[in-house]
Amino acid sequence: MEPLKRILTLILILGSLVSSCVTVDEEGNPLDERKKNAYWNLQKLPEGPFWSDKEKDIPFLVVGLPSELPQRFVLEKVPSAEDQGRLAAGTAYAAGYLLMSMRERGADADYTCSPEFIYNSLNGGKNVGLEILEVMEFLKGVGCADRSRFSIKDPFIRPDQDAIAAAHDHRIKGFARVDLSRPTHIMANLLEGRPVIVTLQVSENFLSLDDMEWKKPEGLPVGRHTVALIGFDRSSEVWIFQNSAGEDWGHNGRFSLHRQWFSRLATQGYVAW
Repeated sequence: MEPLKRILTLILILGSLVSSCVTVDEEGNPLDERKKNAYWNLQKLPEGPFWSDKEKDIPFLVVGLPSELPQRFVLEKVPSAEDQGRLAAGTAYAAGYLLMSMRERGADADYTCSPEFIYNSLNGGKNVGLEILEVMEFLKGVGCADRSRFSIKDPFIRPDQDAIAAAHDHRIKGFARVDLSRPTHIMANLLEGRPVIVTLQVSENFLSLDDMEWKKPEGLPVGRHTVALIGFDRSSEVWIFQNSAGEDWGHNGRFSLHRQWFSRLATQGYVAW
């Protein structure tokens, strides 16, 4: 059997952000760094996004750019970065805790969308990741309860009927895809006040990022992870994101990624209103 087929990869749950990350072969020996880093090649990786057949039926939201485009822009009143811990709940935090809280606080300053409510409603009692589309459909049909109604982190406990009824007061009116291959579409939505919820392919070094810039992926891929795109810097050609790994990760919970890598790593992107 070929050596690469015999490699056993230590599976990490996104958001745990352990300080050491080891990939071993079948004898338990660390994998050669040259093999790990050879996986990522900017020129060879296909450009995204990568839509499912169901997603292709969702329309794009096209918004016009203003006549004067700022060099740098970051959304205001973004909730502080929280930590999803060992739950694969990145989508619930990005689309729920961040997007929904920002959207609803205009009418209710004390409201905080419960990512636990979303995650526990959709995960089927398992610690599994969620797609952006299913979360958007849930936010439109059911909504998101305030954390005062439901904040249980145990993924096996589902919200009760009172929490579900309370969620109906906080629903999005609609959602759409964003053409991630066109920077102007992303910038236009941000300038309209909409965070763009994006799923990225991430690597081992993303898990322990301790700086603002995620320069490039290194190590083996560890799966897909959903974050909120909240700004841009045209001079540096980077997108600015907020993660759900707490404020000790990255730069106060945020990171930037160059557009070239973004075009390879981004798989889906949505906005809601």
